[in-house]
Amino acid sequence: MSRALAVLLLTVSAAAAETVMMPEAFETETTGRTLYFSYLGQSFGAEQYFSDRRVLWRYADGSCQRGRWWPEGPRICFTYDGGPDAQCWAFHPRPSGFAAALLDGGGETGFVLELAGIDTRALDCPGPYVGS
Repeated sequence: MSRALAVLLLTVSAAAAETVMMPEAFETETTGRTLYFSYLGQSFGAEQYFSDRRVLWRYADGSCQRGRWWPEGPRICFTYDGGPDAQCWAFHPRPSGFAAALLDGGGETGFVLELAGIDTRALDCPGPYVGS
């Protein structure tokens, strides 16, 4: 076996074995908090999590959308007002918190958001979404 193939197989095996945060742990970690996400080191958006699985997403441009999340096995799925379809994610624990990997079909797409920060402040969103 070539060295390159061996490295590739080890990388694929490590990724496949990566731990996924279960929905119960996700709910405990997010409820009552606002999470800030980055993509490739750049601010991507923030999401405020409420006790009844409602969310408020704020895009990097300042616009906001209300939504809801629910578990589907180990997947966490979201829908947003005015959005076309559900988006499902796998949340992977990291030393800095966790990363969110977008899912499509049965697997990860390669689009991964990193947790950049977390606090309990309400999001600054224009009405009618003001921190609600």
